[in-house]
Amino acid sequence: MVELLSAGLLGIVSLCFGLLAGIQIAHIHYSRRLTTLAKRSIYSKTIAPVLVAAEEERAEKK
Repeated sequence: MVELLSAGLLGIVSLCFGLLAGIQIAHIHYSRRLTTLAKRSIYSKTIAPVLVAAEEERAEKK
């Protein structure tokens, strides 16, 4: 019974750790992407790069 409880607890901890790691990786990815778009927008002095990226993302989803 103790072994089953330990295995279940280990599974829950592993699941939580995996979820937190996945969220952190996604946050880093999208922060870098946003930074790149912001730099391009500043250099071009327009929001065109942001609009193009949004349009490309919509095209990928279709």
